[in-house]
Amino acid sequence: MPDNNDLLDNFAYVDILIHGEGEEPFYKVLCALAGEGDMSDVENISYRRDGKSVKNAYKYYESVDDYPSPYLSGTFDEIIRKEPDTVFCGICETNRGCPYQCSYCDWCFSPKIKKFPIDKIRGEVEWMAAHKVEYIFCADSNFGIFKRDLEIAKIVTEIRQRTGYPHIFGACYAKNSNDTVFEINKLFYDNKINKAASLAYQSLNPETLKNVHRENFSLDAFADIAKRYNSAGIPTYTEMILGLPGETFETFCKGLCDLMEAGQHSALTVYSCQVYCNSRLGSEEYRKKYGIKTTTVPMNHLHASEPKAKEITEYVQLVTETASMPREMMVKSLMFSTVLQAFHHIGLLEFFSMYLRHEKNISYYDFYTALLDYAVSAKGTLLYEMMMKIKDILSDCETGEWTYTDKKFGELGWFTEEGLFLELVYGFERFWREIMPFLDRYNVEPEVYGELVKYQKFVIRLPGQETVAADFEYDFYRYFRNILSFNYMPLEKKHNKITVTVPEPVYDWKEYALKVMLYAKRRGDTIITRAERDVTEEY
Repeated sequence: MPDNNDLLDNFAYVDILIHGEGEEPFYKVLCALAGEGDMSDVENISYRRDGKSVKNAYKYYESVDDYPSPYLSGTFDEIIRKEPDTVFCGICETNRGCPYQCSYCDWCFSPKIKKFPIDKIRGEVEWMAAHKVEYIFCADSNFGIFKRDLEIAKIVTEIRQRTGYPHIFGACYAKNSNDTVFEINKLFYDNKINKAASLAYQSLNPETLKNVHRENFSLDAFADIAKRYNSAGIPTYTEMILGLPGETFETFCKGLCDLMEAGQHSALTVYSCQVYCNSRLGSEEYRKKYGIKTTTVPMNHLHASEPKAKEITEYVQLVTETASMPREMMVKSLMFSTVLQAFHHIGLLEFFSMYLRHEKNISYYDFYTALLDYAVSAKGTLLYEMMMKIKDILSDCETGEWTYTDKKFGELGWFTEEGLFLELVYGFERFWREIMPFLDRYNVEPEVYGELVKYQKFVIRLPGQETVAADFEYDFYRYFRNILSFNYMPLEKKHNKITVTVPEPVYDWKEYALKVMLYAKRRGDTIITRAERDVTEEY
């Protein structure tokens, strides 16, 4: 909670605020309410006394060594027992705190990072594996910032090898990627435990970075890091935030494409900026300075099912415009990033655009700007229908439910780029018939054009695939592998056959959405040739 008492003064239903970490104050609050102590003795809280708000003294907790685990104490055992058919996710925290001071974030309350005991971490992962928890989210702000984090990764890997669980260990990795982060991701990737390595950027606009008190490593440094991961075959993803002060449509969208020029072809994630009351961006002075306007909406159901009637609704504040980006440009930016991600990073036209970039000198920005223009003008096509639905979703400032849902893909809500990709792959042949007029305009040499389109279609993963093979007259596989490894070589005309053994096949659209899109999109599993170990070449 923020350091002041505004929430007590403004909201009658709020009775107690806890400032900073909550475990010890919350325990003492429960004791006081039970008559075992007095509220005035509980540090780090604000509360009402005789109709007035009171703020107690603040105490910093030096250690988290003795904090109990809800997993190991049996808190969840009965829930697991009563729901034998439910697939559970778990949260594991190995350290707490963040050394950075980004204006949009409230993670940096702790002046130093505190480590949880290794034995506790091992015990929690063992417990989750024993209860068949498929997905573990690591709640650290910078996993990999300590050398011991590689030891933790080895523990997770050993447990996965022995028990088959967890299927995925997702983490937010250290902001300035280091050797430890690389070794962790290589270990996880080799054992198919991770989704991808995160290379967070949030913005590439110097003015915006200054406004939010964030420093990034340079694009040259990013390219070196991307080269290292790409050469090892390890997928990465880069996070960006839309709605930060100083950003414009052009700076934001060109920033996305600059990352691709620097080698980020695996995955992007674009988040709409949220305002947290205890972040710098949440202060009235900051919001007024940068013209930040927000809407308060129910929390999005991204990768979650719709809430049940009896569940309590949670709300967030989403940035809808700033002084530098009017609302209509915000929506257009979201639509651009939707198209960019669905077609490039998730893969529908990734290799076609990559060929144009290297053989026709058509920038990624120009290609995907043209594709967005086509998508919102090609009436009667599946792509147009989808983009109009997505525009309506992203223009909604009343509910703020900026998610895509369709029951044939299960009960979850999806990012708009995920929903777009799923629908276009579901209508795969129709989509390809209707996209050809757009691709025709680039005048690719006839002898290459048909083969290039054939290869682009071939690499997209579909339900039911186990072993997939095709013959080509050009060595596209090595051509694109070289580009991704920063080792460009001209396309070679050479008859070849590619056979792909698809790991962990899926057989229906709900399973495809869950196992391929949710679990493994960032790992690149929507592209069957992404992992070199799965591909056999014959010449």
